Amino acid sequence: MLMEIRGTRLYVDQRGPEDAPALLFIHGGPGAGSYDFLSFQGDRLAEKLRLISVDQRGVQQSDPLTGPVTETDLVADFEALRDTLGVERWSILGHSYGGRLALRYAATHTDTVTKVMFENPAWDMVLATDTLLRAALPLLPGVESPAHTGPATKQMWDERIALIGQLGDRRMDIYLGPEARGLQLPADTEIADELHARSGHFSDEITRTAEFAESLLPYLARIIQPALLIKGEYDPVTSPEEIARFRQDVANGTYYYATGAGHFVHAEQADVYTELVKGFVLS
Repeated sequence: MLMEIRGTRLYVDQRGPEDAPALLFIHGGPGAGSYDFLSFQGDRLAEKLRLISVDQRGVQQSDPLTGPVTETDLVADFEALRDTLGVERWSILGHSYGGRLALRYAATHTDTVTKVMFENPAWDMVLATDTLLRAALPLLPGVESPAHTGPATKQMWDERIALIGQLGDRRMDIYLGPEARGLQLPADTEIADELHARSGHFSDEITRTAEFAESLLPYLARIIQPALLIKGEYDPVTSPEEIARFRQDVANGTYYYATGAGHFVHAEQADVYTELVKGFVLS
């Protein structure tokens, strides 16, 4: 359903018992939407949790963007949604770029976020895209990595994503574990082109902001909630440096290494993932 939140309408999916512990899912991309995650995990997690998923402002089934957007805006949307739904406190789960938003949210709202989970997050865009390029370049003989020094920039992001785009139909090969090759993400064929265009506009806007360029690694030391980092063995996004900082700086952190899985653990190892997340939230 569409809900009025801070001057726009956000698409919100709610599943599970209203009296169960609440869990907010934060999608990645930027601009990926919640459709794929819900296809694999929505009903599974809703057996024991009140699962709340939202397409971020301007993304897929939410209203199109009518102006600029920042990560601070997105976090404010999550807080306003929580208040609108009458949820006092909730756990949050962020996938990929959504793990970045989950870190920003958990570190700045320790009073309303009880637990935080990260699935293959991108907390530092230079490190994350470095890792992504290392996975892609063996499939692109003769192609060189675009040179970059210093903090992340819009140009850096665009150049590196364009290089990944050269993989064409082989793009998913770098994101999936060997046993999941051939996995189809439902949104690719089931979401209308118009809605994908909304997501593209969102991505273009968010990646030009100063907040997107900011490394969030210092935020890890500000996490006081129980935290879970889920890392797929073949995931090409979360860098070794980011994992090391999580294990060093998060006082109450748990690290789960998903052997055999890639970037989409929630789809590649759905049963294991469901039990892991439910167990963490309910413990």
